[in-house]
Amino acid sequence: MPASSDLKNVLAQRPLGLVFDIDGTLSPIAPTSDEARLYTGVVPLLERARERAHVAIMTGREIVDGARMVNVEGLTYIGTHGLEWSEGRPSLRTVQVVPQALQYIEPGTYLLDLVEQQLPRLPGVYVQRKRVGGTLHYRLSADQEQARRDILAILEEPARQVNMRLREGKKMVEVLAPLAVNKGQALRSFVEHFQVQGVVFAGDDQTDLDAVLEVERLRKEKKVVAGLSIVVQHADTLPVLLEHADIVVQEVGGMVDLLREIVEML
Repeated sequence: MPASSDLKNVLAQRPLGLVFDIDGTLSPIAPTSDEARLYTGVVPLLERARERAHVAIMTGREIVDGARMVNVEGLTYIGTHGLEWSEGRPSLRTVQVVPQALQYIEPGTYLLDLVEQQLPRLPGVYVQRKRVGGTLHYRLSADQEQARRDILAILEEPARQVNMRLREGKKMVEVLAPLAVNKGQALRSFVEHFQVQGVVFAGDDQTDLDAVLEVERLRKEKKVVAGLSIVVQHADTLPVLLEHADIVVQEVGGMVDLLREIVEML
């Protein structure tokens, strides 16, 4: 893919920030989150990129889980859509948690316990726990729509009672703290923290839309000299993501090809 003039302009800025989602962006979607692995060649590219830019991994996974998967030192790790931060691998560093989120640890655990108690009648559903809340995946269910309805039926009223938020994603239902924390806000905090003049964000699904839109706002507000969003297109990618993306690549392989090109241009 020939580099666009806009991409070249962003990559010429210093300080430069490069921010990547994991699942569906740097890692092909797997049947379960535990089975997911980075696409071949991603690790050395991230290691090269960190020499010339501030590189962040921004994931909906719990920060320890995301960092274990990437396992590259010298990056900023941002987990649970911005609730958790670590400068470097969290196994070696202190993890910062948004203070307002701490009160929602117990309600999140309660809701996930409710679903776990019903797992015998929810074949194919599995629970991914996070420090605050978690995710109910139904990708492996024979009847995905029925599994979705069952999960929502179990959770909607209890979630309302304990003031937790539910959000649907790709073959999953997330249990979230009712906080105005998302990848867009996390991206803005990253830009401000490192005072980057150029920023690139890459993602693929609904939870990445906030960051894609934030790139537009950062440009409009002149908080950065240049900014660019990349969306990885899959068969079920939301049209709104494609509409707002500056660059669209096909599948994770296309993203890794572009990442290789980006690294060569740094």
